[in-house]
Amino acid sequence: MDLQQLRGFFEVAREGSFTRAANKLFVTQPAISQQLKALEAEIGGQLIERRRKSLRLTPAGEILFRRTRSIFSHLDGAIDEIDALKNVMRGTVTIGTSDTNCMYVLPPVLARFRSAFPEVEVVVLNKTSVEVNQLVLDDSVDFGLVTLPAGHRELASEPLFTRQDTVICPPGHALASRRSVSLKTVAAQPVLALEQGSKSRSVMEEAFREAGQELDVVMNLGSVEVIKRFVEIGFGIAMVPKVAVLRELEEGNLAAVSVRGMKPREIGLVFHRSRSRSAATKALVGIAKEELSGSRL
Repeated sequence: MDLQQLRGFFEVAREGSFTRAANKLFVTQPAISQQLKALEAEIGGQLIERRRKSLRLTPAGEILFRRTRSIFSHLDGAIDEIDALKNVMRGTVTIGTSDTNCMYVLPPVLARFRSAFPEVEVVVLNKTSVEVNQLVLDDSVDFGLVTLPAGHRELASEPLFTRQDTVICPPGHALASRRSVSLKTVAAQPVLALEQGSKSRSVMEEAFREAGQELDVVMNLGSVEVIKRFVEIGFGIAMVPKVAVLRELEEGNLAAVSVRGMKPREIGLVFHRSRSRSAATKALVGIAKEELSGSRL
């Protein structure tokens, strides 16, 4: 099989579009179509069904896509390793992680990496932990930084640091002077929470469910930043990662109270078990470990 034809098929299958695949490979769409026809003729069967508004892999196409994904992963890894032998660091590293990690945890890590390897492009996709795990499985990111456990046999994980959730409220709130509160006390308050589907929301609900308490969620919001602003103006209290409110605590805009019975969350790296890691990925992971391993945030 011709490697160029395989690459054309692989990108069409991954992108779900002849046009996007052609743009990615810097060739024309007819050229991609010809490559696919030649590959199908060699295999003796159809690989991709063209529908009106979408494409779908045939069973043969599914098999070939799975195998070519592994082939190109190993080839890309080999190129990166050869470059590393020549002390050349280039390419792109794509990370998947949550808004909280993007805003409050990763900046020092990425700043140090950028200073050391300015030729490497870093792409960060901020998604929920569940979505990031799927991105790793789909080979859409090089690795993820998520709440553990990852929960899939194809994912390998490495614990990195722990993160503690805390209750936040306005400084004049009745809870603000308390050193700690119980889950029962929190459940009696109007609570602002992240939307359903986030790992933070499911961890919080599980803790209250195990304690036999039912949360009074009065508002579902899309980010910790929005939650903080609404807590500041008195819409309710919230449970958020303590690392996300350090500035507000220092400025006196919010008060934080620890919660008895709320265990720290383990945050770690997740990788696809069968995918090799590029030299740039290994370098970034190494810096992340140096900066964050064993931290309690």
